[in-house]
Amino acid sequence: MRESTKATRATILQSAKEIFLECGYQEASMRKIAARAGITPGAIYKHFSGKEEMFGEIFAESGNKLMALSESMLDIDFSAMSDEQLMQVFYSRISIRTFELLEDDMQLFHMLLKNDSGTYIRNFRKVYIARCNKFATRFYHELYVRRLAKNQLSEKTCYMLSLSEFSMICEMIADDTCKDGFTEEMKQAFLEAMDVLMHGIEATLGLQVQDVPNH
Repeated sequence: MRESTKATRATILQSAKEIFLECGYQEASMRKIAARAGITPGAIYKHFSGKEEMFGEIFAESGNKLMALSESMLDIDFSAMSDEQLMQVFYSRISIRTFELLEDDMQLFHMLLKNDSGTYIRNFRKVYIARCNKFATRFYHELYVRRLAKNQLSEKTCYMLSLSEFSMICEMIADDTCKDGFTEEMKQAFLEAMDVLMHGIEATLGLQVQDVPNH
C-alpha cells in the first residue's frame, strides 16, 4: 500500500475514533468523520465500506492487547516451573490483568458490545476463549500430574470456566454505568465473583491450601 494511502487511512481512522468517542456510534455519521478528517464523505468510501468497518479496525488495535496477552499465555512452559511457582500462578489472578487492560479503552469496548453486528465480537471471543481454554487445560493437568491437585478438570470444564469469565467481563462492559470506566461497585463485584470462582476451583481440584506459600 502506498504511503499516501496509508496516511489517508490513518487520518480517517483517527478522525472516526474521535467522532465515535464524542458522539457515540449511532450519531457518528460519515459526514462528521469526513469533516474531521478534512476530506469529502465520498473519499472515505475509497478506503472503507462504511463506519462498521472503520469501527472494527479501530477496535482491533485495542483488541490486540488482549490477544497479545492470551497468546503469551500459550508460551508458558509449566513443566519447567517449580511446585511453588505453579501454585503462585493459580493465585496470581491472571484474569485481573485482562480486566486492567480493558480500562484504557473502555468507551470503545462499550460501543462495540452495544453496536457490533455480532461478527467481530463472535470471532474475537472464539479465538480468545480457545487460547484461555488451552492455557487452563495444560495448567490444571500439570497440577494433577505433580499431585498438587487431587482431581483433574476436563477440557470441557475448562472451556466453560473460560466462557463464564469472558461473559462476565462482557456484561460489565455493556452496562451503561461503566461506559466511561468501571465503577468501584462493579470492580468490587468482579473481584468478589472471581474469588468465589477461584475457591470453587480450589475445592474441586482438592488443593491443599495450607501448603500454598503466601496464600
